Amino acid sequence: KVQAMTTITATATTPTSITVTATTPVNISVAVLSTAIIPAAKVLATGQTTSYAANDDGDLEKGIPHSYTVLTTGQYAGTTNITLNGKTEAHSNECVLDNATGLMWSRKTSLTVGPNSNGTLPWTVNGSGEGIYEYAAAANAASLAGYTDWRIPNLFSLFTLSDMEATSGHPDSAAFPTLINQVWTSSTVPNNTASAYNVAFTTGIPQQVPKTNTYVVRLLRGPTS
Repeated sequence: KVQAMTTITATATTPTSITVTATTPVNISVAVLSTAIIPAAKVLATGQTTSYAANDDGDLEKGIPHSYTVLTTGQYAGTTNITLNGKTEAHSNECVLDNATGLMWSRKTSLTVGPNSNGTLPWTVNGSGEGIYEYAAAANAASLAGYTDWRIPNLFSLFTLSDMEATSGHPDSAAFPTLINQVWTSSTVPNNTASAYNVAFTTGIPQQVPKTNTYVVRLLRGPTS
């Protein structure tokens, strides 16, 4: 151990480069104070722009705003046949890319399949082999819009489409022109596993409903990055 003739002490709260030039032996002590690095928040804005009180959501409009790219050309043109229980649905290949989340959505919900031939399906498969997961599998088998990784959105993913500006919570009408109220999610109710969540876009809130109920589904893939 070299006996120091000079002592240098440095304290830093950020990465620091210390250069020392000495003509005598030097004892260097460096203390680095750890600071937490807080990443930038990526919480979405609700879309509410009307203010009903100072500093409310519509006044502050905090969060990342909704931003969509509608894809309608090339592989996104035309339709893909999705067949379930002998019923074939000509499903649009048009998709919507959510620029804020990186998620890609089918622009249309299920339309003509299901026990009522109106696109509504149960969460749990019925005796005829009809259900939301069977529908997603059929879309993947048919390579809807050229992709084979479509899935049912979970509650948080589907809820990102809500636009909470009056008079309803429906998604952006330019991106999703067909207004559908109740849409299935893949999320089971934690304290009632016989039920799952759908999103009622008219009010903009999730609902707990029996898995045997029938509602439409909007397919999801990604994030793409």
